[in-house]
Amino acid sequence: MRSTCEIETISATLLVGLVAVASILMTSSPGASQDAPPARGVSLSQSDRVAALENVQYALTELGDGASYVWHRGNGRLSGVIQPTSSFVDAKGRVCRHIVVLLSAGEKSRKTEAVACRLGNGVWRFDS
Repeated sequence: MRSTCEIETISATLLVGLVAVASILMTSSPGASQDAPPARGVSLSQSDRVAALENVQYALTELGDGASYVWHRGNGRLSGVIQPTSSFVDAKGRVCRHIVVLLSAGEKSRKTEAVACRLGNGVWRFDS
């Protein structure tokens, strides 16, 4: 059985990841004018957001720098390409990775870059 502290850490990490995934798809479309109103976001289910985050976690754990991981959600509505580009050790001694993520939902796509660091329990957390 997992300790309460570990469950809280995993829950908090998932929440940060879900917010990151949601912000990727809810922001304005790439190339949009800064003066234009933001594009209407794509509504994703909780299971869509969890699937996206699980695929990011998998890619960060299993891929080498420069490799790409392509995934599709079973219903075909959501897909993505995840590419870890570099790995490094931060000032806190954690292994961190720079990643490029392209998420597509329906006709909307969004590319973003992020840094994720691995926690002691093996879960990757996006740095804010």
